[in-house]
Amino acid sequence: MITKSYLFKTLNRLDKLYNDSTSDDQKIFYSKLALIELCGWIEETMDDIVLRCAKRCLKSPANQKFIKDEIIKPNSNFQYEAFRKMLMIVIGLATLEKIEKKLEKTDKISALKGDLVNLKKSRNRAAHTHTKGTLRTYDAPSKTKHDFDRIYALLTELDAELQRHKC
Repeated sequence: MITKSYLFKTLNRLDKLYNDSTSDDQKIFYSKLALIELCGWIEETMDDIVLRCAKRCLKSPANQKFIKDEIIKPNSNFQYEAFRKMLMIVIGLATLEKIEKKLEKTDKISALKGDLVNLKKSRNRAAHTHTKGTLRTYDAPSKTKHDFDRIYALLTELDAELQRHKC
């Protein structure tokens, strides 16, 4: 099951701090932190989905450990293609293709890919710049909360399809 409550509370708190702040610097800090928190949650959620698939589909504890230590642990990416590669190793390309085809009938995979690409661009800009003298703008935490809701729904639906699949 994909957890939502902790990040939801964090984003709500950052949104309140953002709205109560009196300086542009504070608003930037809260915006950047909300974005980084969301991206970290996505990465952890993708890892959890892969690990739960491995525990459900792989009978050997050694193979489950291999997935955890050699496939999930070295990955520090929240992009769909990296997630897809991890899933392929666990459930196979043919099975993943069927699941993606089913979800793509309603453009869910394309939406998830697009959201993740956009988030990566925003995250990289936020993570690789500093605030002094910058004229950059960042999405308010309320926008990040909206992104979270959409991505949560997409990942939940993908996770449900993976769980319906018989290993």
